Amino acid sequence: MTRELIGELGIEAITMRDLALRCEVAVATLYNQFGSREAIIAAALRSDFEGRYEPLSQRTLALGPAEKLRERIGEAARAIVGPMRDYTRSVMFFYFHHKPDSTLRAAIHDFVATDFTAIVRDIETRGDLQPWARVDTFADDLITQLYALVMKWSQGYIADRRLRARLLHAASVSFIGISRGQSREDFEILAAGIR
Repeated sequence: MTRELIGELGIEAITMRDLALRCEVAVATLYNQFGSREAIIAAALRSDFEGRYEPLSQRTLALGPAEKLRERIGEAARAIVGPMRDYTRSVMFFYFHHKPDSTLRAAIHDFVATDFTAIVRDIETRGDLQPWARVDTFADDLITQLYALVMKWSQGYIADRRLRARLLHAASVSFIGISRGQSREDFEILAAGIR
């Protein structure tokens, strides 16, 4: 229900009263359960990310880093241009707002950053991570770059049919930069095959 409200109203416009009406409970019940409007929205965002990407993490466990990236980006792009279109627009506008609530920003950012950090750790385990690569900041920088492309899409500058290719190219080129050996070669093949 919260996701529907985010898509309809945008994150900033949602009130506790809107949430209570949609959930058919008293406003006090929501405050008692969550404590704040931000906590409710953050819980909904985390739930969406976990529900969408956790099963993907399990399905792609046996894949190499480049294949994991291809699957994750493909799944996200299909959802963005499909059933999560309005929701994604609202979330991106909020994410790039001049002063987003830190709890909500973390809910939008951290789960996805953790997912990409896992790919970096996989590269590291294979001995293919460049020695100068900073794992702690790479995923953060990559998420910011990919979310900026999604924001361009939400503003109409990237066509639906091009979003997956743009996201995949940006991500694979970034991974090429921090990889060496077989992992780098796999990311180069992935980047070269994007149409």
